[in-house]
Amino acid sequence: MKKKKQSQLSVKRKAFVEWYKTFCYQLIGKKIEQLINLDKTSEKLRMANIKFTSGVYISTIIITGIIVTILSLLFFTSIFLLVMNSSSWILYVMILTTITSIASFCYFPFVISSKISTRKRQIDHNLPFTLSELSILASTGLTPIKIMRRIANNKDPTAINIEFKKIVYKIDVQGKDIISAISETAKETPSQTFRETLWDIGNMVHQGGDLDEYLRTKADMNLQLKRDIQKEFIEKLGSYSEMYMSLVLTGVIFLCIAAFLLDAMNSSMAGIDSNTLLLLLSYGFIPITIIVVNIVISMAYSKKG
Repeated sequence: MKKKKQSQLSVKRKAFVEWYKTFCYQLIGKKIEQLINLDKTSEKLRMANIKFTSGVYISTIIITGIIVTILSLLFFTSIFLLVMNSSSWILYVMILTTITSIASFCYFPFVISSKISTRKRQIDHNLPFTLSELSILASTGLTPIKIMRRIANNKDPTAINIEFKKIVYKIDVQGKDIISAISETAKETPSQTFRETLWDIGNMVHQGGDLDEYLRTKADMNLQLKRDIQKEFIEKLGSYSEMYMSLVLTGVIFLCIAAFLLDAMNSSMAGIDSNTLLLLLSYGFIPITIIVVNIVISMAYSKKG
């Protein structure tokens, strides 16, 4: 019964999303496509493997941002004016509404960038092993298209298998030749290393060459590069942990001691008493520090992964 309800909710959710995308596109998406060149946006969407048109994507961002801004304005106005009865309610409402509005407009671009980064990391992670598999298949005498079909139909799908599925789709469904299919897929992949590999394979298919030897050499190079990158990342992670221990923990201890001394002397520092200092420490300094450290490590991992 639970599964049936969840399935029905999922169907309704998908139907609503499709309706909302269509609504946004019909409202302003068509006009945006006519007025603005959205080729770069389309390229990013293909890299993220998101099946939105650029007009749907931009119109969804704008309409969602406007709706969120209006709702947040009404919500914060009711909170500060009716519930809290604050004399400075206009200032608080404007600040919080502005923050919420900016966050809503930045949400979709952030999701796209995150998906591109994730797919790039997944492709680069599996690339050495896929190249080794390609090399083995090439050594058996299979044609390039049959090799790509084998990889595309792998039972354990990965991000790199999806790229080969795109090549097969372009050949089988769209009727393109193998070189055009490889070239177009290379433009859409977020991984620079995989893009160069596809271009090299396309050139070899066109001009001829020892594909088995090339793939074997490329696999060894990528595997060694992966080891070097992981080693560099581990070294950087050690530096981040030392920085966290020396600066953050020392800062927390210092602020705790300062709060204890202020309480003992029944005094304040720049108008801040011990209780306020501990509140700032608990709900301000520590959470913000943890968030910043997580962002720094995530950014470093996305670049090195």
